[in-house]
Amino acid sequence: MWRYSDSCQGCSSALSAALAWRRDLKNQKLLGISRQPTMSTPIYTVTSILSKPYVMKKDGDGYKGFLVDVLDKVAELVGFKYNIRLSKDGQYGSYNNGQWSGMIGEVVRREASIGLGDVIITRERERVVDFSKPYLSQTLRLLVNKPRRYDPGLSFLLEPFSVELWLSILFALLLVAILFVLIGRFNPFEWRQVASDKDPRGARHSFGLRESFMFVLSTITLQGYRETPRSLAGRVLAVSWFIFIFFTVVAYIGAAVTFMSAGVRMQPLPFEGLEDIVDGGEIQIGMVRHGSAFQKFKTSKIDMYQRVADYVEMQNSFVNNTAEGIERVRRSHGNFVMIMESLTAEYHAERPPCSVMVYGKSYFSQALALFTNQGSGLKQKIDDALLKLREDGTIHMLQRKWWKAGFCGPAVYKKQPTTRAVQVSIRRLAAPFLLLLVGAILAVVVLLGEIVFRKHRQ
Repeated sequence: MWRYSDSCQGCSSALSAALAWRRDLKNQKLLGISRQPTMSTPIYTVTSILSKPYVMKKDGDGYKGFLVDVLDKVAELVGFKYNIRLSKDGQYGSYNNGQWSGMIGEVVRREASIGLGDVIITRERERVVDFSKPYLSQTLRLLVNKPRRYDPGLSFLLEPFSVELWLSILFALLLVAILFVLIGRFNPFEWRQVASDKDPRGARHSFGLRESFMFVLSTITLQGYRETPRSLAGRVLAVSWFIFIFFTVVAYIGAAVTFMSAGVRMQPLPFEGLEDIVDGGEIQIGMVRHGSAFQKFKTSKIDMYQRVADYVEMQNSFVNNTAEGIERVRRSHGNFVMIMESLTAEYHAERPPCSVMVYGKSYFSQALALFTNQGSGLKQKIDDALLKLREDGTIHMLQRKWWKAGFCGPAVYKKQPTTRAVQVSIRRLAAPFLLLLVGAILAVVVLLGEIVFRKHRQ
């Protein structure tokens, strides 16, 4: 009895182990992985180029980066080992003089089995190599020199209004003060024309030259003045001046609040987009020579994109690689911009010396993928592994690991990278100025009417 129970227990353990082995084998087959002894694990040669943050040199031997981590996960799921070897010419791959260069060429000639890099899927490349499913997607964006930050300092109080508006306000102040002087001197119903026995407050000189300027200047601060005009002409002018001052002060306070909220600001860029750069002709646009970005602009059916490609050719502003283009943007002081892949641009914009940023709208959606020899059968296995890594969030976590530094603040700007504190121009205050002009004309007409009326009565 005891032996029967023991043998059954052993059968149960063996059965559980067999079921577990079968379940593991089934999962392996779903990923296209065959169960082989360690000695027969295939070792593939991987061609790559150095490109931050995809593939980078370690301090010692070996490589690190986003794609190295991805390839580690893929190799673990598929079941292979690999050796990374940098491409001989350091290029992604283009077709020239009847043959392919760069990584694409090495895979085509079967000098390597896998291509590892931020390589974009194109129709020409897809004819000669097998691309995997995309691991990331991106667009083309402008990398520009970050505008210099500046603090307005003591000029902060003058910035809310434009220079023309300040001069117009000063002219209006002088005009109104002189009109008050004229009304006070010639109007028979003003204070200085009133007999002393009928002027108990002693306001006979309320609107001389000094008093008129004091009245105008004090009302700017909404404080008023001890004496107000007595004549109808003076009151018409005072009312129109009060209305003008009210709207002007409100506009100034609103604009000052906007400038204050903007704080330390960036100088605006001299362009809004590629069209402004091409029309201006002063700023160079850089692209990688023989790169896919230039080919997309050159072969596009959109006239503006073709103009950009012609502009780059005319100025011969090509660069040999992305690193050279980024360095030129940093040293250009705003005279050179680079059209490049958005993911690479964002990576460099978030890291010291924090002198560049990604700006403007996106152009051309692109897919990044690994690639293998045509017909090798490795593509399907890598596709299954990448799909699993995307579904369980591994790709997303690795992307955050290598991209999000957060040292330099926002790296991407779709519009001008500043809180737009727009100065108030004279056009925006045209209505108060027009009302003041009408009030001044009406005050002069009333002044003449009061003079004629007084002489008629006499």
